[in-house]
Amino acid sequence: MSVRVFVSGTGTGVGKTHLSCALVRHLRGLGREVVALKPLETGVDPRAEDAEALAEAAGRPALAHGVGLYRARAPLAPYAASLGGEPAPDVRDLVRRVRALEEPGADLLVEGAGGLFVPLDGSSDVADLVHALDLPVLLVAPDRLGVLSDVLAHAGLAASRGLRIAAVALNQPSPASDASVATNARILGERLAVPVVRLPHGPAPTEALEALRAALES
Repeated sequence: MSVRVFVSGTGTGVGKTHLSCALVRHLRGLGREVVALKPLETGVDPRAEDAEALAEAAGRPALAHGVGLYRARAPLAPYAASLGGEPAPDVRDLVRRVRALEEPGADLLVEGAGGLFVPLDGSSDVADLVHALDLPVLLVAPDRLGVLSDVLAHAGLAASRGLRIAAVALNQPSPASDASVATNARILGERLAVPVVRLPHGPAPTEALEALRAALES
């Protein structure tokens, strides 16, 4: 069984890259080969820092670069960047690039840009890319007050687009927390009927990463 997953978030800055890198390193520590990609990245001035971090975690630096990957200088949604003169990404080109880099028997982790509904051009969004890749989603969200509505709204919209949420990762964004963290994971697990894994502030614990691996294997 292998992990094939698209990592998305309820928004930007929720810890997708930090968690993705930790999960990739965990899989490699189990002796597995991992193809880890970030096909979309904006704010590249001049380096695609998230893509490079992910590729380094996989032990394959070249995965961060190459023809067919979308990079934009402006730190905006791809469609917004295109309105400022940069090219818009093409979903078909991105799918072809990911397919070309997949390897039989290897785990595949694809990290998105922002959330599932970030506009790529005038008519498509990240959810269209996920649907075309036919990958389940690991949804990353900050473990704080307000996360229940954010995650449930994303899950509902994802289902309406034919996407499957395989697991939810709740990141604690800072050492401080509020009272909601005592019940967020339980309530989301009850409402979504998928594994909900809490990750404390700082390095991801091995047991949390192992729980995600088990939830994502197919």
